[in-house]
Amino acid sequence: MLRSSRFVASFVTALAVGGATALVPATPALAADSPIYRTILQPGEDESQVMVTWRTKSKADEVLEVTGPEGTKTFRADERDYGALLYKSQFATATDLQPDTEYSYRVGSEEGGWSEPETFNTGSNGDDWSFLTVADPQIGVDLKVDDQAEQWRKTIGHAASHVPNASMIWSLGDQVEGWGAQVPQYDAYFSAPEIRHIPTNTIPGNHETYNLTMKHHDEHFSNPHQADDIRDHYFERNNVLFIGLDSNASSDADIARHEQFLREAIESRGADNDWIVVGMHHGPYSQGSHHFDKDVTNLREKLTPVLSELNVDAVLSGHDHIYTRSHLMKNNKPVLPEKKPQRGDVLEPKDGEALYLTTTTAGGGKYYDFTDVNNKKHKGARMETIDPRLAHESTAMWRQDYTEDYMRVDVSDDKLTFTTFNEADNTLVDKVSLKKKDRGAAPADDATDPADSTDPDAPEVPKDPEGSSSLSSSDIFGGLSSKK
Repeated sequence: MLRSSRFVASFVTALAVGGATALVPATPALAADSPIYRTILQPGEDESQVMVTWRTKSKADEVLEVTGPEGTKTFRADERDYGALLYKSQFATATDLQPDTEYSYRVGSEEGGWSEPETFNTGSNGDDWSFLTVADPQIGVDLKVDDQAEQWRKTIGHAASHVPNASMIWSLGDQVEGWGAQVPQYDAYFSAPEIRHIPTNTIPGNHETYNLTMKHHDEHFSNPHQADDIRDHYFERNNVLFIGLDSNASSDADIARHEQFLREAIESRGADNDWIVVGMHHGPYSQGSHHFDKDVTNLREKLTPVLSELNVDAVLSGHDHIYTRSHLMKNNKPVLPEKKPQRGDVLEPKDGEALYLTTTTAGGGKYYDFTDVNNKKHKGARMETIDPRLAHESTAMWRQDYTEDYMRVDVSDDKLTFTTFNEADNTLVDKVSLKKKDRGAAPADDATDPADSTDPDAPEVPKDPEGSSSLSSSDIFGGLSSKK
């Protein structure tokens, strides 16, 4: 049953901030007469499934209708009730989808009304494919909901247009600011049309917990194989096992629970996939100020050895709003390369060695300055000019240019390539590849040479006048296209 009307709450919302009250109008595009709003397409348990969650004003029983070459199928919707009073949340899962097939879908009912139809393509079920990663849209910083909503739509829109074959989006936490009124913040996050066309998995960040609640996050997002007692979950896509961890849970008891979940998921499904990739909002290794936080320190000291033991390949994070690439890490210790790290590195990890990547905000509400080993901030610092001894021993590359980023991940059966771009002009922030671990084999002498002729995807990286790499879209995308 619909628990209360959304109209009044979304038309104008009071935000109490520092004793002052501000009035924020609803996003006009989301105040339509349709009973359905805040729809998102999400990955299912594997590539043959998608989930859809949505909010509704209708009291009727609703369904998900999916139409493809084989006709129209109907899937029952169930309510996701975690105590949010402003809406009724629904979710449904479509199964038995075919690869490389375009489908349309709508949600609702004949009695209550239907959403506008949306389309998606299932993409290849093969080993060669691509996905997008973003972090920290964090819409609502300093009450600038409209500005950050516009930037979020630009970031994810440009990313999707530059990687048109992306089969998935991974949103790594802090979808909203959390402080203040969450209704217009979530309206703004869901205003991006790409999340209705590309399956989007989300991980909770610390800002989802603000106002002493996770109910909005839990009602908006439905995760496959989610644990009953913690928001850890996993799903499979083609040849990758994705594991999402709720790193807000960072006590010793929480980390023990993360470890149990990781062991069970990897024991169950790890051997059936070429890669194991973990997402968690709090990056264990970063050049931002959060590096010194107690929760991050605990995760770094007690969880990263577990990730090494379980042979996780890569860990993707946000939280610190500064791009940071670690060295290969084993048991919380860096595996230092013989050559200076640079854009285009091709790494050959051994057993237990994982790569950690922290990417910056997709919403542009705030950035964190480079914070050195003494916990001192350096505004405007550049890696090319600052004393390298001020970086953490774990850091291979970092960049703070105070612009929004997105990451493209290209997958094959023997290589993962992570390429991070500035949203504004699509210049290259960093590119690094992982070769599949060959247990017992020593790494090649030139494993980190970006000009290695045995790696046709590694570009020659031109230098800008300040010594940083800068590639236009025409320079870089031809060599990065996924194979289908």
